Amino acid sequence: MQTDIERIYATLLDRDYQQILFGNLEGFEKKDNSYIARCPFHEDELSTLVIYGDRPEYFCFACSARGDWLQYMQMKDGHSFFHALAILGDASGIPAHGYDKGRWDDELLRCIVLQHVLGYFNALLFSRQAEEVLHYLYKRGYTVSEVEGSSLGFFPGFNTMHEYLVSGGFEKETLNEVLNVLWNKEVENCPLVIPYRDTCGRLMGLYGRDITLSGEDAYIPLTDVTALSDVPYLMYKSRAKDEVILVEGFFDALLMDQIAEKPVVSIGKGGLSRGMLDTLVSYGTKHCILALGSSDIQKKATIDAAEIIHSTGIGVSVLPIEGKYSDMDEFIRSTSIKHFKKLLGKAHSFQEWKNMNLS
Repeated sequence: MQTDIERIYATLLDRDYQQILFGNLEGFEKKDNSYIARCPFHEDELSTLVIYGDRPEYFCFACSARGDWLQYMQMKDGHSFFHALAILGDASGIPAHGYDKGRWDDELLRCIVLQHVLGYFNALLFSRQAEEVLHYLYKRGYTVSEVEGSSLGFFPGFNTMHEYLVSGGFEKETLNEVLNVLWNKEVENCPLVIPYRDTCGRLMGLYGRDITLSGEDAYIPLTDVTALSDVPYLMYKSRAKDEVILVEGFFDALLMDQIAEKPVVSIGKGGLSRGMLDTLVSYGTKHCILALGSSDIQKKATIDAAEIIHSTGIGVSVLPIEGKYSDMDEFIRSTSIKHFKKLLGKAHSFQEWKNMNLS
């Protein structure tokens, strides 16, 4: 279930609200997909503040100031939490009724901790201890740029991670309170880390992959992911897009996102839920292209997804993946990006695909 703050942030991100909120800072300018400026929280002649383009967050490389837009408005402009929230609510047209500041405090701390450890995991992936995981990714066909672009990481174990966070300045008692609620401490054998963001791009969960296994059992949440149950994977990159491709797995979505031919989300082995579909529709999706795979189970998931999509009145079509390819990741790796682009032009209407596959 999306919170009001999540919806406010997503709406304002789509309107490039960073230019209004941070545009009066000295040195403010576009830098790739984000912005940079002089940090207002310390004296400096350099533009050390990064204002992210895909999420409502900022970070200073010099003084380590970090937070979301509400935090920024409170710290820089002296607004109370509720005044800052009212300003953003008015700007987005989405009033946040009865929102609990304590919940925002918890969410912000969760995001900061997760963002901190993800940077650590990203760096570790290219270390000697992660050689086996990196080899696994290269064997799957990933290039260095694709690995970096997907923000994958290496999980060294809970104790090592905890020591890193403490050495990074997190107060032990506060950190333990967060991790006791957030972290699945029983998971140790899932060294490949996959970040999972909510609809406005905040890092709200991490999945681990056991590279010795295959199929659904290989993926285990490293953290609590309850808040993400209605959020298709990579949804934050597909907001306000008329047409979105729906795939099954993380790696299908990550690869197709790197190709950047069309917006893509992953719905997981459990198939498309009503909550996920409602999220897609609420952010402007008007047509779904299903590419869930070629097995009998995946065909059943395609039919179920198509029927629930059709019930909402939005369009649905299906990519005709040949039976020798289990999913889009295998199809693209086994053929080429050129073949993938051709396949996009061959999407069938659901009824046409159904007649071909169930006759």
